[in-house]
Amino acid sequence: MIEIIESNRLIEQVIEKHNGFLKSFNSEFSELDSKLAASKEQSQAIKKEIGATEARITVLNEKYYLFFHQAKKLREELFGKVIEKMRSAKAPNIHDITRISGKIDEFEKRLQNSKNIEDEEKIIVEIKKLLYDFESEARKAGLIVTGKGVVDILNEANSSHKELISLQNKPKQDTGARDADKQINEIEGRHNWLKRRIESHNNAVAYWEKQKGGIKVD
Repeated sequence: MIEIIESNRLIEQVIEKHNGFLKSFNSEFSELDSKLAASKEQSQAIKKEIGATEARITVLNEKYYLFFHQAKKLREELFGKVIEKMRSAKAPNIHDITRISGKIDEFEKRLQNSKNIEDEEKIIVEIKKLLYDFESEARKAGLIVTGKGVVDILNEANSSHKELISLQNKPKQDTGARDADKQINEIEGRHNWLKRRIESHNNAVAYWEKQKGGIKVD
């Protein structure tokens, strides 16, 4: 009986030792677990934002050129209808309309090739002036027309281009993502080691708990 008691005391000491390790390891593991979760969340957020920015840049890159194309098409249709009506009515100022159309056409070609936002805005201002002249000449022939639809699309194109430039000029976030991933790798190494050690000590405690009072002494 005495030998069994002595053995139980030894087992309790072993269990106490394992529990001491568990207390220390669990505390560190809990702290690293929180850090790891926060780092992964940060990394995912950065990568998500990078992906969204890249997708938006692709869309805007196509969008503002598409708007210029749509504005040109609408403008040509508008001028075509007015010129046809003026020709039927033998309006004397029809050549003024065709001259204005020719000038706008030149500016539209420059817009399609423009990469400079300041030049683009100046060209749009000139087109707006010519559209106003167009409306005035049409009124002389008794026609009420407006180039507002064309102007609205040009403004949309310009806004899209400005947004594109602002996104392209944003500080690169690749470094932030790499730093977050590096921190994750560093934490994961210790985190996984602690997980294995905690599991090992828990198994040891469970084993020795079963042995208390059950050790046979020869």
